[in-house]
Amino acid sequence: MELQSYLDDLSEKSVTGNPQDITVKGIAYDPLRIEPGFIYVAINIYTQLDKIEIPDGHPLVLDAIKKGAVCVVLQQDMEVPANIVKVVVPDSRYALGVMANRFYHYPSQKLKLIGVTGTNGKTTTTHIIESILIQKYKMGLIGTLYYKINGEIRKSKDTTPEPPDLQAILRKMADEGCVYCAMEASSHGIEFHRMQGCRFRVALFTNLTQDHLDFHENMENYLKAKLKLFRWLGEEDYAAINIDDAYGEQFVNATKANVLTYGIHKAAAIMARNIDYAINGTTYELVTPKGNIEIHTRLVGQFNVYNALAAVATAISQNIDLETIKSGLERPIRVAGRMEMIDKGQAYSVVVDYAHTPDGMENVLSLAKSLNPRRLITVFGCGGDRDKEKRPIMGGVASRFSDQVILTADNPRTEDPDRILAGIAAGCDAAKVTQIIDRHEAILHSIRIARPGDIVMILGKGHETTQTLKDRTIPFSDREEAEKALDQVLGNS
Repeated sequence: MELQSYLDDLSEKSVTGNPQDITVKGIAYDPLRIEPGFIYVAINIYTQLDKIEIPDGHPLVLDAIKKGAVCVVLQQDMEVPANIVKVVVPDSRYALGVMANRFYHYPSQKLKLIGVTGTNGKTTTTHIIESILIQKYKMGLIGTLYYKINGEIRKSKDTTPEPPDLQAILRKMADEGCVYCAMEASSHGIEFHRMQGCRFRVALFTNLTQDHLDFHENMENYLKAKLKLFRWLGEEDYAAINIDDAYGEQFVNATKANVLTYGIHKAAAIMARNIDYAINGTTYELVTPKGNIEIHTRLVGQFNVYNALAAVATAISQNIDLETIKSGLERPIRVAGRMEMIDKGQAYSVVVDYAHTPDGMENVLSLAKSLNPRRLITVFGCGGDRDKEKRPIMGGVASRFSDQVILTADNPRTEDPDRILAGIAAGCDAAKVTQIIDRHEAILHSIRIARPGDIVMILGKGHETTQTLKDRTIPFSDREEAEKALDQVLGNS
């Protein structure tokens, strides 16, 4: 496809050079991915292939040209060689989304795209949707852990990938015959135009609680970002909305789509009644416009009932029958780092979970407390260079539910870990707190002090396999660390 056709899609632009007769071979935002014939789009804040975070791509323009870029798209004007086509736009991220969508021939038009947004529950909800729909259709999934095509796991880099990566994945799904794709739509992804041009048939709202205020600055901006997904929908589309959430009505009012509400407490189209919670699963009566049915699922906790109801609302919108929905909910659904039990035969429970917000932490700790453990021991930290306001709030939540709290590092990045822990400790009951910055030692300590009947909750990193420090990123898995700690303490060979 010729370069001029890409430029035609951009309404606001200033072009220097001759775009005629230039065939585009690819599009990239990372100079490490540039090949001869590529368009290079300079954006702010991205991660290179070698895991280095780049705050601005403009200083790397000449690197991209040396690797073969024939066109550069800039938000900040600068000098480039005369033989290079230069395009200056008001928002280079928006331009990246538009151009990537064209390069991959608008793949979301060939799929029924389901966008899942909210503070917590996105990953589990997409997996439940997949478990239901894959029984009848070829199915794609895109999210925090990976992306999947018809059940096959493939590696992904971001919760909502940058536009060239996202559109390439959607093209693979369309080419391999997928009918649906359930994807996590993060607020960063929405604000950074990563889904620009995507055609959503269903948007799903899980909940909204404090997170990412380092980026959004306040809850109003955070809400506005989430609402955009629902404003993209047309009258023929569907919106599945948690009406129990304090912000639920605002999502109902923001969309032209057909609304299906779900909840436990307020009257809704999709509801769960007579809920029975247990450590090994949950039983409830599922109430839907298609009728009621008994559900026995291995997913535990009230938050997972909400996630299931969200998936059911999506399935109902696509006219899926109740028996298929029941089967999808009752199949084993394993999501790495989400209430993941670590069992080495010990007489106490060890759980790894991704909970990294005040609400997410309250969800999992209240569930653990409801199981009446002898003691509840919680290990967690907060990310460096991220929302500082939630730190003492999370400290307060941990103290309220836990008998012992072990504060430790969780991706401190460039921030002093001592300062991060001090921020958390400000909200804690000091009598319950132990501070161990080294996360390996903190997890080992939690296992050493555990006794029969205790529950140890290791929170914050979940599925993650690295720890980001000031000057490097190192391999680190809470699950693996817990397993090694248990082997050491139990004397397993």
